[in-house]
Amino acid sequence: MTASAPALPVETGPSRRAIALGVALASLSGAAIVLHTFGPIPLRVSTPLIVLPGAMLLAGLLFASRRQYRELDRLYDRALSGIVWGLIGTLVYDAIRPGLVWVFDYEFQPYKAIPMFGHLITGRPKDDWIAIASGWGYHFWNGLSFGLMFALVRPRGGPLYGLAWAMILEGLMVTVYPSFLGVSLWNEGFLWAGIVGHAAWGLVLGEGLRRYGRG
Repeated sequence: MTASAPALPVETGPSRRAIALGVALASLSGAAIVLHTFGPIPLRVSTPLIVLPGAMLLAGLLFASRRQYRELDRLYDRALSGIVWGLIGTLVYDAIRPGLVWVFDYEFQPYKAIPMFGHLITGRPKDDWIAIASGWGYHFWNGLSFGLMFALVRPRGGPLYGLAWAMILEGLMVTVYPSFLGVSLWNEGFLWAGIVGHAAWGLVLGEGLRRYGRG
């Protein structure tokens, strides 16, 4: 009579508490914009005191997972997939919007928020290269952090789920950006560049995770 093989441990995903912590840390950059627009905390304060510490804590969690603690390891897989596909989606988002504005001759500058971010973070003029570089860095961090949030909750993605998440973000942008950028809510370029750009971002994110997502 042969001895039965030992049962293999059942792989489970990260706990809800770990997922909630990851989503909360990843959402800080978006929350900073809302607090600047509607609240008492300017972006030059929230970026060094809230956003960057949150990003470093999130990065610390990801690096700690390399110690092979099982829950953190699974969290790392989800987070890394979200970061990669959030970044790819953001590149697509940035490529589509100016083309859309040019084809339909909309009166809207699709990259208007970039120097504004940099100015508010650094205090330098909007045309200063440090402000512009800081603005682009903040913009890309937003794109990949929103992708990370989605992947933590839905690691296998799906284009329709990605599209739904993107439309939620578009709704938040429509709520915040008219005041933040001084642009009319009914500006067609602002509306359609946002809707189409976010839709492309969400579809890329959802489909990328569906095919290659981990965790």
